[in-house]
Amino acid sequence: WGTAGPRRLMDRGIRHTHLLIGECIVSGHDLLISTVLGSCVSATFHHPATRLCAMFHAMLPTRERDSRQVLACKYVDGAINLIAGKYAARSIDFREVEVKLFGGGFTVSRRERETLLNMVDVGGMNVEQARRELIRHGFAILREDVLGIKGRKLYFHTSSGAVWMK
Repeated sequence: WGTAGPRRLMDRGIRHTHLLIGECIVSGHDLLISTVLGSCVSATFHHPATRLCAMFHAMLPTRERDSRQVLACKYVDGAINLIAGKYAARSIDFREVEVKLFGGGFTVSRRERETLLNMVDVGGMNVEQARRELIRHGFAILREDVLGIKGRKLYFHTSSGAVWMK
């Protein structure tokens, strides 16, 4: 991760917080946010001019049968809608927000992979929904690392917008 990576930021005293499944963080403070993804998806949002940043860790694509606002970040569509609302409330043009999308892996054993992939690919559906919702709101995806068969560990530095992935 090099000399400018997460370890160095923590050594400098930057507050580190772990984002759990179903959580969203929206902040204007200098934070280092980490999360671990399998089939879940996460997106980072960074607005350089205001330093308003956000990140979510969603488990399922849509909340069509779950209208509870308290669980919005458990779902891709709910998380993106919530974060879009925070940027809209500050009159921030979504095209100025740097968005990076991660996750959606199909992380089951090799033996089960072919059988299960044909039945349900939650990771693939999460990625598809994230892309659809981001585009619908007018966000552009600057970078992405999605799908595949392995999980990912992410670190997001809110002040710089940098993301490290392992």
